[in-house]
Amino acid sequence: MERLYIILRDFGYTGLKQFLLDVKLKGIEIVPYAVNGDSLSGEDPVKDQEKGAMIPAECKTGSYLVTDCMRGILFAREKGMGYVYYEEAGTDFRNGPVNPSKASDETGMDTTAVDATDAECIIQGFDELDADFITKMYQRHVHLPWTILRTERLTLREITPADVDRLYEIYAEPSVTLYTEDLFENREDELAYTESYIKNQYGFFGYGLWIVEETDTGRVVGRAGISNREGYDEAELGYVIEKERQNRGYATEVCRAIVEYARSVLMMSGLNCFVRQENVPSIRLCRRLGFEHLEDTEINGILMNRYHMDL
Repeated sequence: MERLYIILRDFGYTGLKQFLLDVKLKGIEIVPYAVNGDSLSGEDPVKDQEKGAMIPAECKTGSYLVTDCMRGILFAREKGMGYVYYEEAGTDFRNGPVNPSKASDETGMDTTAVDATDAECIIQGFDELDADFITKMYQRHVHLPWTILRTERLTLREITPADVDRLYEIYAEPSVTLYTEDLFENREDELAYTESYIKNQYGFFGYGLWIVEETDTGRVVGRAGISNREGYDEAELGYVIEKERQNRGYATEVCRAIVEYARSVLMMSGLNCFVRQENVPSIRLCRRLGFEHLEDTEINGILMNRYHMDL
C-alpha cells in the first residue's frame, strides 16, 4: 500500500493521531480530506485547491481509504477503492443513526442513508488500529495473501489459487493422504473451493489452513493452520508436510508457532487436535507441543484421539 486517504467528518477521534503517525512512519503517504456538506474540504473532490492536492480520477493500485461518512463511501466506490468504515456508537451502519434526532450531522449532510456493507471492516475506535492492520485490509481488498508468521526456517502465509498445482504434487504421495483428507479429484473443483475458502474462511474468521514455505528457497512444503470443526467450540490445529521435507522438524516448528499465534494474536482459549490412533508421528507431535489426550471420539465413522491444550 502506497497511500491512505482519510475522509472524515471529524479529525478529533481518540487514537486517530497515533494511528496516522504509525502509518506515516511505515512510509505510507497520508492524504487527508475533511467533509464539508456534500463535498470534501469545501471544494470539488477530484481537486482540492485549498490543500493543493490532487485526487486522481482513477486511483491506482496502492490506495486505500478510512472514512466515517457516506460521502467517503461513495468516493471509494467511484474510484474502485477499498475502505474501512468508522462507525460511531449508537449507529447502525446499514440503516444510519439509531436515534432519529441524529439524522443529520453537524455539517448538515444527511447520514440516514449510510450503507457500509461493502467495507472490509467496521471499526468503532482508532485506539487499536495501526499500519499493519490497515495494510492487511488493503491486501484483502486487492486479493493479496497475508503473511501470518515466520519461524527460523519457514514462512506461513494464506493460500492463493496459484498454490493449487503445487498442492496436487504434494498430495500425490500416498503417505500424505493416509491420515488426512485428499484434494478434489477435479482440479477445477479444487480451484473453486480454494477461492471460496479465501473469501469465506479467511475473510470471515481471519484464520484457516495456511501455506507453509521454506523461507530461503520459497518452496511450498505443505499446509498448516487452524480450522473449525462442527460440534466443537474450540478450533483445531492441523498440518501436512510433503514427504521430501519430513523428519526435519518442520511440523514441530510451524505448529509450535501456530499455537503461540492462536494464544497471543487470535486470543483463543484452547485448541484441539484430532488424530487417528495409528498415526503415531502426529500423536508424538501433539505430546511434544503440550497437548493432552482428552477422549476418543468418532468422526465420520473413524475413531480418533482428541488431544487438547488450554492456551
